[in-house]
This record gives sequence, C-alpha cells and structure tokens, in this order.
Amino acid sequence: MSRYILIFFALFSIGLQAQWFESSATTIVLNGDWDRARERALKKAVKNALIFSGGAISSLQQVSNGVLVENRLLLNSEGEIKALIIVDEKKQGDSLRISIKVDIQAPEKACYSSRFPKSIAITRFKLNTPEQATDGNIFTINKQITQTLFSQLKLSPQSLNVRQLIDYPVKLGEQYHDNRQADTLYSLATKTDSQFLIYGEINDISVKFQSKNSFGYWLSNPDRHFYLTIYLYDALQGQLLSTKQYRTKAPWQYNKHETANLQSKLFWQRDYGQAIIALLDDVTIDIEQQLQCQQPTAKVVSVETNSLKINLGKRNGLKNDTILSLFYSSNYKDQFGIERSSKSQYQGAMKVIEVENNSAVLRTLDNIPLGNIQINDLARIE
Repeated sequence: MSRYILIFFALFSIGLQAQWFESSATTIVLNGDWDRARERALKKAVKNALIFSGGAISSLQQVSNGVLVENRLLLNSEGEIKALIIVDEKKQGDSLRISIKVDIQAPEKACYSSRFPKSIAITRFKLNTPEQATDGNIFTINKQITQTLFSQLKLSPQSLNVRQLIDYPVKLGEQYHDNRQADTLYSLATKTDSQFLIYGEINDISVKFQSKNSFGYWLSNPDRHFYLTIYLYDALQGQLLSTKQYRTKAPWQYNKHETANLQSKLFWQRDYGQAIIALLDDVTIDIEQQLQCQQPTAKVVSVETNSLKINLGKRNGLKNDTILSLFYSSNYKDQFGIERSSKSQYQGAMKVIEVENNSAVLRTLDNIPLGNIQINDLARIE
C-alpha cells in the first residue's frame, strides 16, 4: 500500500497573508499512466499544504483545472493557490515522488473550524453483491477495504482525529434511512467516542471472463469493476451529511479459479489493488474537504459544581483557554407520541483549563454553578 511522508516549511511571506509552503508526496503509477500519477501526487501534496496553512481543501479544484507547463502549474487567478512549482520529480520503479512549492493566499474569512481535527470513526462496509466475490474468493473484501481506508485516514492527523474502527455489521445506509437511524448513529457515536461516522457499501466487484471455449480463457486479464458508495454522518446529531459514489476498474490479474489473497502485498501491488488505493485516496480527500468547516461538537462525560469534562482534546486542536459553549438537552413527546429532544444554550461560556489527548476539562468563566448541565450534553467550540 502506498505511504507518503510530508514535510512542510513556511519559507517566506510575500504580500498580505501570502506564504510559500513546501510539500512532497509519493504515489503508485497504474497501468503506466504517469500523467494520472502526477496529478494524484500533486493533489496529495497540495491538500496537506492547504490544511497546514488553514486554506480550504476545495481549492484543490484549481489544481485539477490548471495547466502544467514545464515545472510550473498555471492556475486561474481566482482562488487561494497563487502559484505552484514542481521542485523535484523522481521515478522509482512503479512509483512517482514529487516535491513542490506552493504559494497560498489565506482567505479573508478563513474557516475557523478547519484548525480543529474532527473526531471520526469508520464502520465495517457492506458487500451488497457477495456472489460476485466468488471469482478470486474475495468474500472478505469489504472488511479489507474498511481497514485500508481506516489506515489511510489516520495519515491525516492535521484534519482528522480517527478514533475507532467498528468491525461488525451496522444498520446504516439507504436501506435503513428512517427515523430509527438517529438512535443507531447516537449509539455508535457513544461507543466510538466520536462525532462523525463513515459507512460504505461495495455495490459492484464484477468481472467477466472469456468463454471457456475461447483461446484466451486462461490467458486474458479482464477488467474487474469496483463501485463504492460512501455515507458520511454527523452521528452526534443523527444526520446524514453526504452520500457519494466512486467507480473504477482495472485488469484482474488472476485466472478464473485462482484465489486472491487480500492480505498479501502482491494483491495491492497488482493493477486492481492499486486502482482501489487510488480511489480511496479520492475518498479521503473528499471526507477531509466535507468536514473541514464542520463545527466540532464534544459530549460532556462528567460534571462537577463549576467544571466538566468533554471528549475532545489535544488531538482535536484544543488548548488551554479555548472557549466553548454548552448545550443541554430536554426530551418531550410531540402530538403524535414520538419522542423528540430539544437543545438549549447555556448562558455562559466556558474555557479549557486542562487538556489531554482526547479529553479536556472546562470551567465556567464566572465560577457560577452549571445548573442544568448533565452528562451527554453537548459543547461546541466558539
């Protein structure tokens, strides 16, 4: 599986809030397509530079629309990325490593929430067409894809605080999109101690071999499809934030009756495994982009007279004196007898006085008793 190490240095400032950053990324070349590999490497490097600078990940669209001339990417004038220079490009076997300098103009109204990595968990994906896994005997591909994406997400600590992988089936997705889903999401948020949740469904892994009577039956490498739907939830709020489909295909370099070992290095080095890795790179970028400006929400885990503890901490960007607002919940039944909840804002801000990796202690600014605040109430960063 691809791994990359990124190092950033603020080089110098030019003009108002403009700054050059240095970044590098490595990616695998699929089917000899060096141009596509260069594009993926550029996006990886620029994405992390944007996160480091506080810019919006949506500015990656500039990279996609840019024109590469020699070692400089020509960009449109509107956007946060003002210039991009490829400092070095190395080809090593089937991998490509690119080092860049990128000039980022910080927006006038920066997304404040982008500086706080979001707490997130991922649930085991579902294989919707298990009969398609017969070719290659890849019936556990949903588990392996979940683990692979989990590992990739953990490579982005600047934007994501990945907390847990739920390795058992859950009732999420389109099939369970009903009123009870909010309860499922809140339960999963509690178990994983996370605000956001990723769920996926693998819709198609089909491959069509030539006829057994065909001369190329044992020799051909037919294309195998990979079609994935990703659901992104705010589990604490019980809301679906987005749904997106991803599709790719690549040669299946196994014969009709050969078993593919999903845990072997060979599987992920072959074309089909590498195509999946590239697709999951896109999934990671999309998730980071969608969560970048989402307001981080913590859950109250303990309450004292004028202080309390929440489940966000250093890994979420909290520091001493960070200010948060509290919301307490009350339950009631509507006219149809359905149990509902409402949230009221506590009249008085609180600040962080002690912080650990995944938790922090808050105290009221005026030392007034907390009153109605209880365990499981919510706190939001101001």
